[in-house]
Amino acid sequence: QQAYVDKLNKALEKHPELYGKSLYDILSNLDDMPEDIMADLVNQGGGVYNHEFYWSILGKGCNRPVAEIADAIDRDFGSFEEFKEKFKQCGISTFGSGWEWLVSDKDGKLEIMSTKDQSSP
Repeated sequence: QQAYVDKLNKALEKHPELYGKSLYDILSNLDDMPEDIMADLVNQGGGVYNHEFYWSILGKGCNRPVAEIADAIDRDFGSFEEFKEKFKQCGISTFGSGWEWLVSDKDGKLEIMSTKDQSSP
């Protein structure tokens, strides 16, 4: 992960006006970012953000979701076991590198989606 950080910082050196922005703000507003570092923002910034997010949500000692998320998974996938199978199949079907995500739409319905390389939903 350090390689992503180093390459992102190198790209940002070209545009110090971005130093005060969070990585989330940068990735959420890519249309407003400088074109000459766009690929680095997506690839390196996405690599940093996605890995940080991944490591932050890994729980210790909990193998199953609880409370509202457990209810939503049961509602939208039938069961946690069915969700795991669909999530696994999404990952298996991803060619090359990418990420699988559990996301919700504006109405709260859960969906599984895949993004290529270091892109985020």
